[in-house]
Amino acid sequence: MIDETVANIILIISGFGSGLYVGIASGTAGFILIPTLTIFLSYSIHKVIGTSLIVDCIIGAVAGIIFLKHGNVKIKPTILIVVTGIVGAFIGSQFTSGTPEAVLNLIIGLFLLVFGINFIINGLQKNIDFFHRTLRLNRFKEKKTPLFIVLGIIVGLVSGYMGMGSSGTVTIILLFVLGYDLHTAIGTSLVMMPFIAGSGAFGHYLNNEVILSVALIVGISAAVGASTGSMFANKVDENKLGRIYGILITFLGIVIIGKMFLQF
Repeated sequence: MIDETVANIILIISGFGSGLYVGIASGTAGFILIPTLTIFLSYSIHKVIGTSLIVDCIIGAVAGIIFLKHGNVKIKPTILIVVTGIVGAFIGSQFTSGTPEAVLNLIIGLFLLVFGINFIINGLQKNIDFFHRTLRLNRFKEKKTPLFIVLGIIVGLVSGYMGMGSSGTVTIILLFVLGYDLHTAIGTSLVMMPFIAGSGAFGHYLNNEVILSVALIVGISAAVGASTGSMFANKVDENKLGRIYGILITFLGIVIIGKMFLQF
């Protein structure tokens, strides 16, 4: 049994680390908090998911304001994603209790590894050019409304269902579908996150799947980490930021896969 002081230190460090990560490269606190709180502190996975979404709300609000002050937020074109994401997140939160955790960890971890390593090797611009050539984005731009409805619901469902606060997925959408630059994509996704993650957190709260005392400790330290990370991110060259993004999510992919093997 871990001493309460040690447990609080782990919560503070994991909170600061998750805030720093999300503030720099978007993503979600869940990538750090879910494996840390379940492996080292033995909290219920279902309650950790709901708690993580509350922390994502705090991080998104703090970091999003900083990006907004730097002019790196463009929210109007994304309103439809926000609205449908809120609906999807609440619905997704109602199905978490039946999640096959090991399988989901493997899928998420492999996705992060592939995506992260690709960013490290190719940087940001090569990936953007590849997606522009491959996806032929003009077709999407002509049908933005149905596309954004589908994407918003999917992002929300994943966020509410798995405790992933949506910012990382939304950043990818803004980069590769709307053609945002990386700073604006991250800033905009962070501003959107409190709404989408908040809807999922509310659903988990109704199902008694939130640990408020943990959310308070982690949330305060995450706010400090988010403000630090977002101030750093606004000053970093985009190619360097893209590679930092890749390194971070590759590491977290390894952590999540490792968590899966520890369950067996």
